[in-house]
Amino acid sequence: MPARILVIDDDAAFRDMLCEALVSRDFDPVGVGSAEEGVARAKAEAFDLVLTDVRLPGMDGIEGLSRIKEAAPESEVIVMTGYSAREKALDAVRLGAYDFFAKPFSLAEMEVVLRRALERRALLAELRQLKSAMAAGRGPVIVGQSPPMRAVVDMVRRVAPLDSTVLITGESGSGKEVVADAIQALSKRAETPFVKVNCAAIPENLLESELFGHEKGAFTGAVALKKGKFELANRGTIMLDEIGDMPLFLQPKLLRAVEQKQIERVGGAKPIDIDIRIIAATNQDLQSLVAQKLFRADLYYRLSVAAVPLPPLRERKEDLPLLVGHFLERIGPRVGVNLRGVSREGMQLLFDYDWPGNVRQLANLLERAAIMSAGEVLTAAEIGRALDSPARPVPAEAGPDALPEAAGNLRDTLQDMERNMILTALKKTRGSQKDAARSLGVSPKNLWNKIQKHRIDPAEYSA
Repeated sequence: MPARILVIDDDAAFRDMLCEALVSRDFDPVGVGSAEEGVARAKAEAFDLVLTDVRLPGMDGIEGLSRIKEAAPESEVIVMTGYSAREKALDAVRLGAYDFFAKPFSLAEMEVVLRRALERRALLAELRQLKSAMAAGRGPVIVGQSPPMRAVVDMVRRVAPLDSTVLITGESGSGKEVVADAIQALSKRAETPFVKVNCAAIPENLLESELFGHEKGAFTGAVALKKGKFELANRGTIMLDEIGDMPLFLQPKLLRAVEQKQIERVGGAKPIDIDIRIIAATNQDLQSLVAQKLFRADLYYRLSVAAVPLPPLRERKEDLPLLVGHFLERIGPRVGVNLRGVSREGMQLLFDYDWPGNVRQLANLLERAAIMSAGEVLTAAEIGRALDSPARPVPAEAGPDALPEAAGNLRDTLQDMERNMILTALKKTRGSQKDAARSLGVSPKNLWNKIQKHRIDPAEYSA
């Protein structure tokens, strides 16, 4: 169906010529000669877009713009003006117009801007649907309309109503936790406990007790019985994030929980039955870990009954406009700015970037740009500064005084510090991962995982 466009101009000859040009470009125009008539038509009919002159008899285009935005807030408005009224056109943009043309203008240029405005309208409509879904309690929003994300959403809808174990895979920052939240929200267990555990964030000597609990007196310091995360999630769902970091000695206990729905507390003498659904997530290649005997094959097969692979952002860049709009709506209230979007040039910078940190990096970058922004639309300069401002890597031989004063996002800073500590350890041990792990105070497996995450080649440091 062709887009309906309301054309408001008191010059009948120009108005008729413009409507004919729009028809030839597969639009459906309706022409009127005054702002008053335009407001009345906008109230009575649905238009995708409004083209209005600024200088009109009676009510001028600026006042008409305000009235039209009240009558049809979902319609995009583009202003037409003579060069002498350029300041008024800029005022119109500040009041919510999408763009403006100075007469005379190129019809080819006009068509490009009209189609971009219609694309923006479609994206905003998509965001409103997503927000409506959230408000209706139908779960967290998985933002994306690209083919890879449609496949993810389809898989989520298929597995959510089941009680099958789910394995979510994808690079760091690609949105694994959001997908887990959506599965829980759409499942039969939506109103039951949802307990999340990051297996990489808990020291190995504490992880068993954290997951399965312990009896009083089971070890020094166990002064009372403690229920673990599995018991706390009973009749609900548990998410085991970074499952690839699960120590080998604990994997048989986890396999028993998955297969037999039974756990045993540390120091306990009898099994405890649990009714639980397990969602696991990882940014690692578990099949590779199985081949290296760092992960049990039987546990991998049990966890991956329903697999949900997430694509990296660089492989779904067509979702960038939707993601940008989604994040700006959340960021605006936090930074005290009514953010309406990103300029065309700024959006091009986002499309040209490779996004190694995926969706999480995009959200952080937009927040940095919003904090530095002077207006409601993020400019290319602001996007460029935000792209250049993530934490700078600290040379391996540098001390604490070498840290930059404004290191940027805390998560990025910590990641850079971790990488540089690993590089320093590998350099000192001439590439020996075992010795490097000992000097860093982590297990060899944990270090290997981090080396993979940071794409480090230890061979470069060998003797």
